[in-house]
Parts: sequence; structure tokens; C-alpha cells
Amino acid sequence: MRHFGGGWRAAAAAFVLIAAPTGVARAEAPAVSCVTPPAADGLEPPCNPYLADSPWAGSHRASYAQASSPLPAPEPGDPLRFRRTGGMVGIPLTPSFTGVYPDGGRSVWTSTVMAPDLRSVYKLDAQTGRIVARFGFPADRRPVTQGGISGAYQVVDRDNRLIVGRGRSIDVYGDAVPGDRLSKIRLLRTLQMPAGALCGSRDELVGITMLYDGRVAFATALGVVGTVPREPERMLPENVVSLSINGAACAKASPRDSALDQVSNSIAADEDGGIYVVTSKAMYRFDWDGTTLSQAWRSGYETGGAASGARLGAGSGSTPTVMGTRAADDKFVVITDGAKLMNLVLMWRGEIPADWQGLPGRDRRIACEIPVTFGNPNLTEAQNEQSVLVRGYGAFVPNNELANARQLAAAPGVTRNILAILSGNVPRLAPRGAERLDWDPKTRTCRSTWANRTVSLPNAIPTMSSHSGLIYAIGQRRGRWGLEGLDWATGASRLWAPSSTSWVSNSAYAATVVGPSGSIWTGTFFGVETFLPAGE
Repeated sequence: MRHFGGGWRAAAAAFVLIAAPTGVARAEAPAVSCVTPPAADGLEPPCNPYLADSPWAGSHRASYAQASSPLPAPEPGDPLRFRRTGGMVGIPLTPSFTGVYPDGGRSVWTSTVMAPDLRSVYKLDAQTGRIVARFGFPADRRPVTQGGISGAYQVVDRDNRLIVGRGRSIDVYGDAVPGDRLSKIRLLRTLQMPAGALCGSRDELVGITMLYDGRVAFATALGVVGTVPREPERMLPENVVSLSINGAACAKASPRDSALDQVSNSIAADEDGGIYVVTSKAMYRFDWDGTTLSQAWRSGYETGGAASGARLGAGSGSTPTVMGTRAADDKFVVITDGAKLMNLVLMWRGEIPADWQGLPGRDRRIACEIPVTFGNPNLTEAQNEQSVLVRGYGAFVPNNELANARQLAAAPGVTRNILAILSGNVPRLAPRGAERLDWDPKTRTCRSTWANRTVSLPNAIPTMSSHSGLIYAIGQRRGRWGLEGLDWATGASRLWAPSSTSWVSNSAYAATVVGPSGSIWTGTFFGVETFLPAGE
């Protein structure tokens, strides 16, 4: 059984047994099992036994990429203390936790992004927030094109190893002294991707997740999707299985070629071998059967034009989120699209129901396409650069559309991204608004449950705790940054814990994470900030 600590409400748990498939791509043996973390709402996704036994094991928490948690988190009226761990090089986008070590503690792994020469991997002590070790990114292994995206996504596996796709390689990091979480960092494996797993000479890794058979799935910036064993000794070129979306066009591929399918988000996976990838052109499902990788379906969506001030790439700004956790649930993959006034889009992730008539003028796979207006019926433009936060059939979307978005759109790539981040510091430029939308399985339609027109969450990836019933994200009020807590049921602001007026407390597209002991963690410029119960 997996151990997640105290403070949990009792609920039923379900075993997920993972059989080791056969063939050259065989997963590790013997089969392993784990228990879905107990949650009062019964809406936890199936447990992935190959991820770390921890509160948050990677980007968007786990393979479904729902970014929601059953763990306790700060509640209104709770006394909180603020802690900053500074001195990091770059932006640590996702603090990810290991399982519990023999000494009773955990480590926190994080990979930083920014300019190519400012990237590192850090290990922190989860109890104190102290930096335990840093591993610098070798100068001869700098990413080549994506300026801020490659290396942004990560997973921590059940052996407490950090796995990151960066540049043209997948790196595995662990403890220099096995089992000692306070030891230095050791680079356990660097898998230089074979030419067949890249689309041309300027491609690089972007998305990454853990499959339910123990393999790591990845997607590259120029549309190659693949899998590789997670064990360092088996992470070899001959064990990479991949499939290219762009095919023959890779011979002359360039990141500036808008005709290519390009990836600027991470990926998600389900327990049936489905791998979900959104590109600048379409939404895809690929199927992994333990040996081979195949394209299950492709569905177009409203991609819009070029990247805006809020967006890091063209098309959707969201990592696909898997919705539908119970056997009888409708099953979807969820994104926001690239329309000028974006839509929340739900697509049937498996077989489309035979009696589904489809939406007029849309691919039959699309089950819902609803504008996100944040409660303003006159709104004509809005964009989002965060994956959609999901719990049950509920989906939460913050507004990331800056008041100076049109001016920012004229700036070149990385410069535009940095200016967009810093614009969030300025109250008159910062975006406002957030909305929850829900799928109704009886009417088979989406509806707006509530909208908050005043909250400002400029660029943080949000999370929620089903235990506290609150959504959490780093927001700004009158230029001061802090932890904002919105009621999941009503959208009302119920918690505010200030951090700093300094620009370094800007969340900078980093994830807000539910950590151990009722804590909330987030990345910022050059550091990690934590909101903890006063007694911790």
C-alpha cells in the first residue's frame, strides 16, 4: 500500500495492477500495484505505481495531469507562514516530491528554465526548504530552439529519481549516495535521442509523463511522440519507440515553419495506454500497447493565429487534461483552444458513443466547445497559458490575457515571454478573471458554474484541494504577490496570504503545488516559495 501521511478523510480505495507487457519494449518485472489515494469525493484518478509515492510527483501532479489533489491544504482562517528559498539559477517551474526516505523525510526535485546557460536541477529538503544540492546544466548540452520550454516538464519515479527531457536528451538524476536524500545529485543517465526520435536537426524534447506500465512517454517540439524505459540501465537508444507526426517534412524541419505540427505543452496519459498530445494544429491520442505506438485519432480544434502575449506557442496553451475517473464516467481529454476568445474544449478520449450526434460544424469527437468569458458577456478576447485544472467534471480556467497583449505579440519569442511575465506585476496590465465550467452528463452539455471577474492570477498554474474545497494559485493584489484561495463551489475569494511586492515573487508560469503537511509550494524567479501552517 502507498503511504500518503495523516490528515486524510477515509474513503474507498482501488488497486491498480500493472502487468508487464511482452516484447522489446517490455516494462519492468515483476508487476507492481498501488492504492488510489483516499479522497472524500471519490474522484481520484487511478494510481500510477511507477510515480513517486508522494503528494506531487511531477508536472501537473500525475499522469492524468489534473493538477488537483485530495490532500489537506490551507483553509480560511488558518495561520500561515511564508518561506522563500532563493539563490536558484533560473525559474523552478514545478516542485516535485519524492517518497519518504528511511529517515522519515522527503526531497523536493525541480528543474529550472530560462536562458539556455541558466538551467539547473535542484534538490531541496522538503521539511526546511533548504537547498541540498544543485546540478548545473553542461554548457555543451544547451537546448537549441525552444528558449524556455525544453526542460520545463519533469517526473519523479517510484525510486525517487528525477526524469527530465531537455534539449535532445532525457536525463535521469538521483542521489549521489543511494538512499541518502541529503547527498549531492548524481546524473544517472543521459539518453541522447536517436535521429529517428527527433524531427530534424533543430528539434528537442518538450513534454514528458509516466505511463502506467512504467515507461516514460515524451513529445518533442516538432511533433515526435515516443516511449522509453524509465530504468537508467535500460534507457538506451535501441529501446526508444517513436512516431513522427510531421513525417517526411522533418527532412527540412524548422521551428519557424508554421506549416508543421508543433508542441509547446506537456502531455498526459491514461491507464489504457492512451497518450494525449496537443499541437499547434490538432489534438491527438496515441496508443501504446507495450510494444508498439500508433495514432488512435486526430481532431482539429480552433487554433487561432500566432502566439499572443500570454501564449508561449501557437494553438492551445494547455497541457491536455484527462477527465473521467470512475468506471461509469464519460471519458474526455480537455484543453483550452487558441480562438481569440478561447473555448474550453472536451473531446471523447476513447470510443465515441454511438448515439452522439456531434456539434454543428465540428469534428464529431468534440463533445463540448464553450467560450470562456469570465462572467463578462461583452468580452471578445481572452487567452490561457495554463493546463485546465480538473476535478470530477469540473474544469477551472484563469484569464491570462494581459492589457498590453497586442504590443507584446510584436516582440520576438523569449523576449515576449519575459515581458509578458513581468507585465503581470503591473496592476493596470495584469489580467483579471477566472471561471469554472462543468460537463453535465445528463444533458451532454457544458455550462458555466461560476465566474469571478476580479481575481488576478496573471500566470500561475492553479491547483485545488478537494479536502479544503479551495482552488489555489499565486495572484497579485495591487502589485503585491501572494497565495489566492477561491472556493471551488462558488468562486468566492476565501483566502489571501501575501508574499512580496518584489518582481521575484512573480509566479512566472510556474505550478502551484499541494505539498506535505497542508503546505502550498510554487516556483518563482530564482527561487521556490512556500506557504505553510504556522506550526510547521
